[in-house]
Amino acid sequence: MDPSFRKWVIQPNATSNILWERLLAKNPSKYKEAKKARALILRLNTKNQSKLTEAEVADMWKEIDLKMSETFLGEGIIKEDKVIPIHSYSTLERGASNSPTRYNPFAKFSFRVACILAMAIGLGYLSGWLVSVPVIPELHSPVREYVHHKTIPGVKSHLTLADGSLVILNSGSELRYIKNFEKGRREVQLKGEAFFRVAKDSLRPFIVHSRETSTTALGTSFNVKAYEGETLDVSLLTGKVAINREELMEEPITLLPGEALKINTEKNRLEKTGFDQELVMGWTKKRIIFQETPLMEAIRVLENWYGVQISIKNRPLNPVLLSGKFQDETLENVLEGLKFSARFDFTIDKEDVKIIFKE
Repeated sequence: MDPSFRKWVIQPNATSNILWERLLAKNPSKYKEAKKARALILRLNTKNQSKLTEAEVADMWKEIDLKMSETFLGEGIIKEDKVIPIHSYSTLERGASNSPTRYNPFAKFSFRVACILAMAIGLGYLSGWLVSVPVIPELHSPVREYVHHKTIPGVKSHLTLADGSLVILNSGSELRYIKNFEKGRREVQLKGEAFFRVAKDSLRPFIVHSRETSTTALGTSFNVKAYEGETLDVSLLTGKVAINREELMEEPITLLPGEALKINTEKNRLEKTGFDQELVMGWTKKRIIFQETPLMEAIRVLENWYGVQISIKNRPLNPVLLSGKFQDETLENVLEGLKFSARFDFTIDKEDVKIIFKE
């Protein structure tokens, strides 16, 4: 993992050889680990290593024969010269030979042969490296950096992503994605509701993941509503999207402009329909529109819109559906407009709101 060690193994020189020889001499217990590390680095760099020609190999063997004949002159006594290793292998082998072992009459002979072979191979590698510099492998993958946007109740957010796509994030919603996206795709994670106007990029599809459902687009505008406990709705305004959900669809469902897909995630049912653009997109223009909206969904909308907590007293057994259209109205005016048709009273105490149905 040490950059200087990797460089020494792949691109050795006299300075680095002497440095690492001294370090390993002070720490003889590390020779075995260093040899394994060296082998791993060389395997990773196999593609970048230069191959020797047959002529170069023949010249090296001649050099080896010459060295061997000089070594055993004078009654077989080896003349010890001061040697500066030119390759990491010779340094590691020398350290291994210095570790305590039983006496072997052929030890010096084997060591000398290993040094000469290492010298020859090292010269071959060095000649190749003079022509091309190998790439040192990056053993650590870059750490992914995520961007996280969260809107609190009562607040909506307009975002411009790194690719130029525009997002309007509704109240009580979250959007999470990798900063600047990945090389071949643009992916975001959505909780809640958001409108997307996707910048065109034919090489990188734009994918919205929400509650185990993925919506894929290239250059498109669409709305995704994915609040917990409610149907998951994808409504397409322009372009084309493909929607997929594991274990429910055999193949993705494609939507054309004006079409919507409603997914009941609890019952694993889906329905492809048309949609009222004003009803779906009203929230982006500061409009609250209820059209036979279930009571609990309407309460979720009001809590997120005004940043309040709503409790219910004497809730009817039969389903309660609410209808009404409001533009930039206060919470009190909205409740006043709904209470007569739904037959309830209400109280507002700062952030605490109570809806009391008449018995």
